[in-house]
Amino acid sequence: MRFYDRFHDSRLLAVAPAIVIAALAILQPGIDPVFLALLTKAHGLSPHLHGWIVSATQAGLAAGSLTNLVAGSRLAPRAAARLCTLCALLALGAAAATAWTASFAALLAVRALFGLAMGVLYTQAMTHAARHSPTASFALVLLLQLLLSTFVALGLPVIGTDRPALALALLALAPLGALALLARARDPLGVEEERGTLGLQDERDAPDASPHARAGQQAERTAQRFRESITPPVALLASALFCYVCASMIVWSLTGAMAIAARFPPHVLGTAVAVGSLAGAITSLAVLRERVRVDPRITALACGIAMLTPVLGARLANETLFIAAIVAFNVGNTAIFIRCSGFAARACRTSGALRFVSCANTAGMIAGPAIGSSATTLAGPQGPLYPAALALALGCLTLWAWHYRQRRQNLRLVASTSATAARAVERRQAA
Repeated sequence: MRFYDRFHDSRLLAVAPAIVIAALAILQPGIDPVFLALLTKAHGLSPHLHGWIVSATQAGLAAGSLTNLVAGSRLAPRAAARLCTLCALLALGAAAATAWTASFAALLAVRALFGLAMGVLYTQAMTHAARHSPTASFALVLLLQLLLSTFVALGLPVIGTDRPALALALLALAPLGALALLARARDPLGVEEERGTLGLQDERDAPDASPHARAGQQAERTAQRFRESITPPVALLASALFCYVCASMIVWSLTGAMAIAARFPPHVLGTAVAVGSLAGAITSLAVLRERVRVDPRITALACGIAMLTPVLGARLANETLFIAAIVAFNVGNTAIFIRCSGFAARACRTSGALRFVSCANTAGMIAGPAIGSSATTLAGPQGPLYPAALALALGCLTLWAWHYRQRRQNLRLVASTSATAARAVERRQAA
């Protein structure tokens, strides 16, 4: 009841469509092991190419986020809304085409287009939601994504046993849902709310300037505001988020290949993903509140260790241990993602900074699979363990550096407040 009251009384209801669209936009990473196994069954795709398929999707996702970062605040509201609708249509077509594309090169192009469209939608939706509630919005997006992943992971393998192409085609329901929300909800991604007075303000500042000059002045001011908004705390937290996401994608993108190499039955992978997603959903509820109960340094270390367990579970070739390792991975990944994202969003003061944080997330999504595939090619199946461990160590150190910086600032603030209070007492005593 407490959670319902908090949700109902907050401004989260105003951004509910954005939360749903963001969850649908990042549904794909949550079901990649099942999706890649279906691709292998439907098109005979080699498991060694799984990392490149994921890399193509995440490269498109990163490109879409970067597109939104560069052009998101410069487009007029109507143009921005049309761009989002166009991206939803593009993602729908790419998702449907995946089921019938057997060529590896064509499959890479289709998945890149799918990622590009979803990247634009995710960044815009997450920027809008995080403006209203930094931690809760990220937690709810991840909660919904994990719940959807659970149902998909349980249902797709059953359908894909006899008709893998149909199972792949059903994944087009995700962009179709986003398209329906864009069509039915009023300003679901906050484009009108964000840009309400930008053009008017520019005209007031330079009433006699030509349209080309005003556009140049607006672009210069936008770039200046963006540079000023990337403060050291935002940069540190975005870097930590990038490292953790990169490490999670290194491990997650190769989970299907590791399960196949360990000769696990298909239902084991589906069960592991479903149970892991459910555990991640419970974790997101546990860390939904803005208040931090566990020291971030402990969270950083514990989550980093948990995110490496699938490699060990697959290496031991034990089905129960593998499922338990996927559960531990999802718990650690969910907790650190929500905490890092929430800390970073709270440190942001502009929409440009929020987009920068989203770009750090999607950049980690593309870097992880590419690094994992390269490590597998160079060092064999256990190769990804080393770059994943390095990325986790860097993420942990970066988060610790941010925590140390925040503690020093808080101590200085307390000392300054105490000194001011002491001087006030002295003045009263002297009077």
